[in-house]
Amino acid sequence: MKIVKPGDEHEVPRGILGGAEVSQATTGAHNIYMARFRVPAGARSRPHYHEGCESALYMLSGAITIRFGERLQESLSVEPGDMLYVPPRETHVVENVSDSEPADYVGARDSPTEDSVEVPWAEEG
Repeated sequence: MKIVKPGDEHEVPRGILGGAEVSQATTGAHNIYMARFRVPAGARSRPHYHEGCESALYMLSGAITIRFGERLQESLSVEPGDMLYVPPRETHVVENVSDSEPADYVGARDSPTEDSVEVPWAEEG
């Protein structure tokens, strides 16, 4: 068993701030990844998907808009207390539409690593 204490925020590969995490790198996990994330006011991630894993999100505070689909043509609003399921390989963007409040959430995956693939062509055209 290992306890993971809150840590300094750092940018994760897709452009959101990550904090403390349970992962292969931090705890030796084999089948799970869980971390706290922060999306600063007005910020958004780069288009990306998670290659070989399912993801779930639990919204702690603030609100985000998730744009998804091959050309990010669909969207959902996620508010405190909401949970969101993201299937493998679903291209998406996480956006905080507030100009003053950060948005915080916990994300979990059935993969012990970050497993994020950027999709720069999703917003072309």
